[in-house]
Amino acid sequence: MGDQRDIDGTGAEEEVNPKPANRETEPLLRRTSAISQASTLPKQLTARHAFSILVTLQIGSGIFASPAQVDSNVPSPGAALLVWVLGGLLSWAGAASFAELGAAIPLNGGMQEYLRYVYGDTMAFMMAWIYIMAAKPSAMAIQSIVIAESIGSITSSAGLAAWLLKLIAVTTFISMVLLNSINTKITLRLSESFTGIKIFTVALIVLGGLVAVIAHLVNPNSPLSGADDWHTKDWFATRNSFSEGHTIDWTSISAWERYGHYSAAIYGGLWAYDGWDNANVVASEIRDPGKALPKAIKAAMIVVLGSYELINIAYYILLPWDTMGSSDAVAVIAVKSAFGRWAGILVSILVALSCAGSITSNVFTIGRLTVAAAQHRYLPGVFTQRGLPSRRKRSGGSDATPSESAPLLRTQSATEVDTSANRFDAPIYANALALVITVVYILTGSFRALLTFVGMASWVFYVSTVLGLLILRRTEPELHRPYRPSIILPATFVVAGTFIIVRSTMFAPVQGGVLAGLLIVGGLINEFRIRHPYSSDAASCSTSSEQANSERSSST
Repeated sequence: MGDQRDIDGTGAEEEVNPKPANRETEPLLRRTSAISQASTLPKQLTARHAFSILVTLQIGSGIFASPAQVDSNVPSPGAALLVWVLGGLLSWAGAASFAELGAAIPLNGGMQEYLRYVYGDTMAFMMAWIYIMAAKPSAMAIQSIVIAESIGSITSSAGLAAWLLKLIAVTTFISMVLLNSINTKITLRLSESFTGIKIFTVALIVLGGLVAVIAHLVNPNSPLSGADDWHTKDWFATRNSFSEGHTIDWTSISAWERYGHYSAAIYGGLWAYDGWDNANVVASEIRDPGKALPKAIKAAMIVVLGSYELINIAYYILLPWDTMGSSDAVAVIAVKSAFGRWAGILVSILVALSCAGSITSNVFTIGRLTVAAAQHRYLPGVFTQRGLPSRRKRSGGSDATPSESAPLLRTQSATEVDTSANRFDAPIYANALALVITVVYILTGSFRALLTFVGMASWVFYVSTVLGLLILRRTEPELHRPYRPSIILPATFVVAGTFIIVRSTMFAPVQGGVLAGLLIVGGLINEFRIRHPYSSDAASCSTSSEQANSERSSST
């Protein structure tokens, strides 16, 4: 791909209308310079790239770990398979809704820009705050933990010590961030290469389940026929399950408790599907978004939903059902128990690479989200910088300082960027922020607690965004929509998503309390930002002026 220094071009929303406007209520797309900027961004990405990003993000640690969360919160394997179908259909409805928004509002920043367009700047700030401080770092922490647990499940029969698993997870994540902080092209190439590994891993586990079925049909006593439960028990018969250290007797709990467990199970499935919105983050660089986005989302969701159903069936064939919910390294344990230790080692390596692919894509998206947030003055201006700090010579000997209103990333012309900047163009400071926050979550959280937390944090804004789509259909029917799904899809998504959020918050009050605390802190910061609008601007200008002075002295 060509030079992608401006891949996150959300920073050019400066107003050209001399009439004063209220930035809190004025939709972003009604600023003419924003439309102009979106139209001038290079259209480098195709439906294939968007498909690759979606599959890479979704087929990751979720399908290799979260089946344990689903199984432990449902009464039967058949119910678990239905939860996976429900999660896939609900995600598909959300993806179709996001495709409409992405095609109608083709600006980089995805959900953040849709929330700003519908609700104003405050909602966009809250989304950026929660995603940068909670949702994305927690997701990457989970993926790092899964890598560590997969390694631990094949290196020791008793399992590794908790502190050693944490060390492996932290080391893995730091390595991935460093690798993805070199160059945008390297990140995109890694994302595409990991797609093949993930699909291969899923196919390998499904093949293992198929081999077990064939082996049983040929010889019922074959050692390759997997566990006995799949052909001796009813897949929909109610049985006790184990969740958070206690036994669930499904015949004695109330309907309200059942909904709580089902909500936790659905979160496990939804987290595995999570990532369907990320193609919209680079929507302004997708060629013909009206056709490319829906095509990419539909193809990716069909592949992912089918893969998830098949791989879960394979898990239930290879594993005894009473052990399904006992480990977060389900894929490794299933293959190891059915085909031996060396097969487990192979799958452990593949799962680790698959999770590394998800980390790669998440580092890419959170870096661009952080840069966009800094360009909107949500964060200090230093987070807009790309590449390593370097000394540059200004063409023509100009010593002009950046304009206060100009976005930091666009204060330099192409002739001012040296070769080093072209090689190292990743958002280093944004990646460093994500690294610090994620390491904190790795050290303080567990897989299942973080999984529920990520679900709550993400779905609050998913539902708000799709609700915004319904609002726009009523308030702006003239908005050009190259793709427009049936209203049943967004309406179903909003109703079901709202119920899941409310019930899961009551079911997991600790995670709900942490999320509420972050929302309150974010609200206070936003209130300060609104009342003191020049504080962050001054800081950004100070950073830009210091850079300019350094460059002038270097040139002298």
